[in-house]
Amino acid sequence: MINRIDSFLNHITMYRLVLYYVLALLVGAFVLGFFGLVPHDPAALTFSTVFITGVCWLVNRAFAWALNVPANTESIYITAFILALIMPPVLPADMPGLSGLALAAGAAIASKFLLAVYRKHIFNPVAVGVVASYFLLDQPATWWVGGNLELLPIVLIGGLLILRKVQRFEMFGIYVLANFLVTALTNTPDMYGEAFTQSFLYSPLLFAGFAMLTEPLTAPAALFPSLAFGAIVGAISTPNIHIGEFYFTPEMAFLVGNLFAWAVSPKFRFKLTLDRIEKQAAGCFDYVFKTNRPVRFAAGQYLDWTMPVRSPDNRGNRRSFTIASAPSENELRLGVKFYANPSAFKQSLLALKPGDKIYASQLAGEFVLPKNPDEKLAFIAGGIGVTPFRSMIQQMVDAQDKRSTVLLYGNNKANEIAYADVFNRAERELGLRTVYAVAQDAVPHSNMHHGFIDAALIKREVPDFKDRIFYVSGPRAMVVRFQKVLGELGIAKSRIKTDFFPGFA
Repeated sequence: MINRIDSFLNHITMYRLVLYYVLALLVGAFVLGFFGLVPHDPAALTFSTVFITGVCWLVNRAFAWALNVPANTESIYITAFILALIMPPVLPADMPGLSGLALAAGAAIASKFLLAVYRKHIFNPVAVGVVASYFLLDQPATWWVGGNLELLPIVLIGGLLILRKVQRFEMFGIYVLANFLVTALTNTPDMYGEAFTQSFLYSPLLFAGFAMLTEPLTAPAALFPSLAFGAIVGAISTPNIHIGEFYFTPEMAFLVGNLFAWAVSPKFRFKLTLDRIEKQAAGCFDYVFKTNRPVRFAAGQYLDWTMPVRSPDNRGNRRSFTIASAPSENELRLGVKFYANPSAFKQSLLALKPGDKIYASQLAGEFVLPKNPDEKLAFIAGGIGVTPFRSMIQQMVDAQDKRSTVLLYGNNKANEIAYADVFNRAERELGLRTVYAVAQDAVPHSNMHHGFIDAALIKREVPDFKDRIFYVSGPRAMVVRFQKVLGELGIAKSRIKTDFFPGFA
């Protein structure tokens, strides 16, 4: 079952998953409304959703045209549907209510363009829209989706899928724990039962955490800042937190958390101009870009890349890719593997020509070389998961970093091996040991192993494996398998670093 869930998640982007999540909640609320199981009339809910979506689309279209920038179409609908789930639905005759919805929708989308630094927005758009509606028109959010037990199964199931997709369980857990602790501290023991019931069953805590806390552009990507972010938002979201007569609301908690996230995160959005395309292996190409400003990163980190995809499919127009170039190089490389029936995103990549421009942001990643130069390393790569190792090894070559390193690199066929020139140079200059594991057509009497990377190969080719830090990169199923294999070999979890890609075609 877990493998089937992961297979589904591997073929859908985070944004499309969140879109399906909030849409499922709207549909569920619409159906339950006919039986009086949600507090709003289905007609009012339908009208409000369409109205909010229309305002979001128009405002987004106007700003994208005026600033001549690509926009993530899915994010328009996600913002609109979340607003529909937390603002009180209205009918056309309710002009004050309509005004509140229009302001919330317009301010939310406008904030993506206006409350931004280097075109990277600072605040969660939904939080901005709701706060604007409350303070300017006295039309507050009711967060009605979080107070409905009948919708709780959808909230939980969909929310857990999102956490599985984005791997933010720690951040979400700290968010809930902080809320729990502050609730306990601000209530007397005889009130705990009611307080905790309200917090976890009849409040927006869970929905807001699943749908908004995980929003990647306004949350820190690094582990410890993300934990602090979750704790800040969770603590301030509790009902009893106030300054004098001013009480915080969930949306205000997000704005405070977003300010923290902005302060500790990279601020830039990079404009990349395609310089050339280099074929690295069968179906594998490097897109080499010039940047409008220096990109200061560590070997092994990644960026979010946004393409102007005209007709996005269910895999969206934004992806996270590891930077294949080294920090010591003066260009930015994006290594991509193309398969049959590529996604709309990769079709757009195939259509790129030198001089074309795309955008990148959200520089992040903990999959980097250890600071101790005496640590012995072992890299395990599967397919295009070799890109962070290309970055690391090229950096080691440029710095003449001769620490003991072994690379085990698995592919189905020999012609799928990428970056052999970099690895061969590292072998000559640094003493890098490279073992290619090829499933179908390994060359006899070479450094190619016929078969897959497994425990036997690791013990044979890396006899001092217990003395090394292991880095594993590839499809999620492969990474999970090697975590188990290395654990069985006696490698401590703290000495296994993992990176995986979702495998979009």
